[in-house]
Amino acid sequence: MLLDIREKAQGWFAWIIVAFITIPFALWGIQSYLGVGKEPVMASVNGEEITQRQVDQETRRLRERLRAQLGTAYRPEMFTDKALRKQVIEQLIDQAVLRQAADDWHLRAGDELVRQFIRSIPAFQRNGHFDVQAYDIAVRNQGLSQRGFEESVRADLVLDQLQRGIVASALATDREVNEFIRLRDQQRKVSWLRVRGQRLLQHYTPSQEELRNYYQEHKARWKVPERVKVEYLLLDPETVGAGIKVTDEALRDYWRQHQSEFMAPEERRVRHILIAVPENADPETVAKAKARAEAVYRRLQQGEEFAKVAREASDDPGSKEQGGDLGWISPGLMPKKFEEVAYSLKKGVVSKPVRTSFGFHILQVTDIKAGGKATFEKLRDRIEAAYRRQEAERLIYDKAEKLADLTYENPDDLNTAAEALGLKIQESDWFDRRGGKGPLASPKVVAAAFSEDVLDEGHNSELIELDEDRVLVLRVVEHEAEQVLPFDKVKERVRQALLENKAAELARQRGEKLVQEVRQGATLAAVAERDGWTLKPAAFLARDDSRAPTAVVKTAFTLPRPEKGKVSAGGAPLEGGDYAVLAVSEVKDGDPSRLDDQARKQEAAALARRKGLAQYKLLVRFLRDRAKVETSEEP
Repeated sequence: MLLDIREKAQGWFAWIIVAFITIPFALWGIQSYLGVGKEPVMASVNGEEITQRQVDQETRRLRERLRAQLGTAYRPEMFTDKALRKQVIEQLIDQAVLRQAADDWHLRAGDELVRQFIRSIPAFQRNGHFDVQAYDIAVRNQGLSQRGFEESVRADLVLDQLQRGIVASALATDREVNEFIRLRDQQRKVSWLRVRGQRLLQHYTPSQEELRNYYQEHKARWKVPERVKVEYLLLDPETVGAGIKVTDEALRDYWRQHQSEFMAPEERRVRHILIAVPENADPETVAKAKARAEAVYRRLQQGEEFAKVAREASDDPGSKEQGGDLGWISPGLMPKKFEEVAYSLKKGVVSKPVRTSFGFHILQVTDIKAGGKATFEKLRDRIEAAYRRQEAERLIYDKAEKLADLTYENPDDLNTAAEALGLKIQESDWFDRRGGKGPLASPKVVAAAFSEDVLDEGHNSELIELDEDRVLVLRVVEHEAEQVLPFDKVKERVRQALLENKAAELARQRGEKLVQEVRQGATLAAVAERDGWTLKPAAFLARDDSRAPTAVVKTAFTLPRPEKGKVSAGGAPLEGGDYAVLAVSEVKDGDPSRLDDQARKQEAAALARRKGLAQYKLLVRFLRDRAKVETSEEP
């Protein structure tokens, strides 16, 4: 049969077969046969398509920017692909409607402007000059041609031109500036008391049935996320340097060769105001802390005495009562960013807020001691540490290669590598996808620990580069899937949570009742005395005041201006389940006449920029409302 087909598949019969095959390919394309259609479309704007590839590329870029901005505070689970993709699609739609509007309005960026901008990009420069080779490599790495990259830059410049034109055209009148200062610098005379929920809870004992019901209603609170314990080998300069033999002769040789590095350091006397925020705090908490720090900075810029503000606002218990004084510091004692700012300040100048792992600091240098030469004996410890680090950095590359080879060749244990390299196997505590402590906080470590090869197959991880001179290899030794802990294991936690919830509810109910009493004519002092609550006497508070809880200050500025001889009363829940009852008895508006010409110009410029940005956002919303926008479901 096959032979018959072969014989007939020649001449006119063969051409008929070719025609039957060719025509469908020409009309519908090979994609129809392979089951591959055109690229998936995530959205369209007036017919302009936004493809899945665009969304994927921008999502990756956004994630990388977040990693760079947040550093060690970055947590992958906080930024799911679904949430980031949604944000990216919205941004791409906004860009599309703006780009189409710019085309309709004939906005253009000329070739010379595009060339100048590209030449100014630092990544494309070597020794201060534009490097064509660096440019070619960078563009290819983005998967673009030079022409494609230049058109992308041209489009960005046009959108930037559009935004700048709108923002720069906004104006702030004298009347608007006066009104802004009146409201921003307004102070309100506030007295308040704290209704303590725990006091109201003294005679309440929850039953077993209440505890079980609360457990069932809030099961998500008792959920333990998937977590692991790992053992790992860490290579860093300290570990490698500890095994290096040191002689007095070698140290003296090192000192002679690096004598300029061992001058007695310049010392500076510094005081600071700390607005504390955890290193891994969520963005909202960081933003609130930053706003507090900027408010404190403004107070200092307006002439308030540093020590006084530090005693009122600083979260550093060790220096707060000393007016923020930290004493004399020398290089290496403080966090890097703190130190950089402290050594860049002139005596008496107050720094803008700077963030470290402890929070936001406002610094002031109060005195300076110049450095100078010192003897070998006095500096021996520093010289030895530097020598060990130098030798360790020289050895660490070879050891890292051996570590990678040994843990790959022996994928089921770390003992062989540990013995060969003289390293100690370290074991972690439990940690989840938010990361562990120390080197285990790195997102790279988390990704490796929860990868299929390490978690499911039980293999050693690949060599993980934490930074320039620290690497580790890990393996999972224990694993627990996500689970809801049984009632008996969390019974005490359930009891505590129920009591806290009940206390907060009782405090809220009592507090709202007291607010009504004050509104009906009772004085806050009389209510406090009758019920035994401590009254905080009336004081003028600013919007960013730290002398009262944030909830009290915020509520005070939402209450109506009191009529003469009366008060405006309100309430607010506080941290810890308590409730604040407050009364505003007087309002003192900010005084615009206190601004000199320079300050008024600065305020007018800042207000105009805010107005311009608001107008730009309104334009985007207007264009989107007019556009035909269609979005598809996630593929």
